[in-house]
Amino acid sequence: MPNVSQASELPPPSLPGIHAGGIGRHSAARLQARIVIEPPMQAGDLLAIFWGPRFVSAHTLRIDEVPGLIDIPIPGHLLHNGIHRLHYRLLTPGHRPIRSPELQVFAKLDCPGGNSDHAQLQPLQLAARVRRHGLFLDALNHDLPCTLAPYSNMASGDHITLCWGDLRLDLPPLHAHQVGKPIQANIPLALIQEWGPDPHLQLSYCILDRVGNRSRWACARQLQVFAERLPGTSIHIPK
Repeated sequence: MPNVSQASELPPPSLPGIHAGGIGRHSAARLQARIVIEPPMQAGDLLAIFWGPRFVSAHTLRIDEVPGLIDIPIPGHLLHNGIHRLHYRLLTPGHRPIRSPELQVFAKLDCPGGNSDHAQLQPLQLAARVRRHGLFLDALNHDLPCTLAPYSNMASGDHITLCWGDLRLDLPPLHAHQVGKPIQANIPLALIQEWGPDPHLQLSYCILDRVGNRSRWACARQLQVFAERLPGTSIHIPK
């Protein structure tokens, strides 16, 4: 649009209801742009909303909307993974159009582990000897190492939560250099001791990405945890 003025006095648009990290799969389905209606806006003005360079919608202000807020739906087909930019233009009869400040937002529409209803994370990996024989609390004097296999849509900033019985452990967010590689972690000895013996312990994990997309819980790993070894039993617990 020719002869568009840049005006800092216009408030920037916002996207209510999205995650602090950006637009996720769930919020993308009901995305709305919010515009604060205040001077120099007035009844009869036209607001034109743009998603990047693409025109989205236009709205003529009514007298009962000034001052106030208006929400304009953003069609889902405009969204893709990556950076998006949103702005609006104020068109007052007899004046040059005024462009608002731009809102820049990140979108990620792929859930950790996959978007399909059948997508599954691999079970938590433990040493073969631990899987076969279980854990003996009287012989365990260190954290228990475990490994998480790489998963679909793995990304920097992913938050992984391990579940040991009903106890949960949050791992540090993933760094870029970890993406696409197995994740090594340690289950703290204190957490194992807090839960105590359990002949039918279930271990699992889930993932929350930077924009709020959540994976399903991984298939549970079954593990036997005993208070002590039986007499004559010898077992090495890997570190």
